[in-house]
Amino acid sequence: MNLDSFFADHWKDIETDRLARYEEMFQWRDGQRSLLGPADLQPGQRVLDLGAGPGFFALGIAGIVGEAGAVDGVDINARFVTDANARAARFDHVNFHLLEDHRLPFEAGTFDRAICKNVLEYVPDLHASLEELGRVLKPGGRVHIIDSDWGFVIVEPWGKDTVDRFFQAAAPAFREPYVGRRAAGALASAGFGEIEVTMVPIVDREGMGLSVLTNMASYIHTFGTLADAEVKQLMAQARDGIGDGSYLFCLPQFLVTGTVS
Repeated sequence: MNLDSFFADHWKDIETDRLARYEEMFQWRDGQRSLLGPADLQPGQRVLDLGAGPGFFALGIAGIVGEAGAVDGVDINARFVTDANARAARFDHVNFHLLEDHRLPFEAGTFDRAICKNVLEYVPDLHASLEELGRVLKPGGRVHIIDSDWGFVIVEPWGKDTVDRFFQAAAPAFREPYVGRRAAGALASAGFGEIEVTMVPIVDREGMGLSVLTNMASYIHTFGTLADAEVKQLMAQARDGIGDGSYLFCLPQFLVTGTVS
């Protein structure tokens, strides 16, 4: 394991249990439309989904742009691309592509919109990725970033100090663990204009956020940055909190949109 490249490598080779969690976590839900509001998706547009994963989000976008539009998803994981294309087999206007380097396989000015949902925290070069998105967007096209910032997480009944230590221990899994707060400035640096920033909090008291915490716990185990016994105890405390009412998971999503000149 190379810690310097783990942020990308662990998306190319995904173990079975983590793949199963993603199948559940990444399902399209109508509530996700609120995350796409600033992108101003319209019927007939051609949209790029960068880091499309198993394809559920791209299929949700396809329902918005309709058959007069088109959606292309790209991902670095071959299994994701194969599974996503199988899911999209009945749709002529949805296709998924394997990204073997970080040069997008499209001509300049191809897309009306580019969506980046929880992916820019993993790219090796944030500035280069945004410039590449600008290349494939049409003049007036918009990039819409939906991303986390792991410095803003709330987990109760852990308390802030424990949450900070837990996510710091998991931080090598991300190239940009605080990309949420950096995204607007990065868009400006890459030449985008009309930059807008809003936030939508994900608030969970039922246990949905445990999938996120489980992923983080698996990273921490891989890195050896916290003792396994402590992590096991924290996860048990979170699960017990669902029953006694003390559990709360909150993760803000930064919605950051910019326009190509």
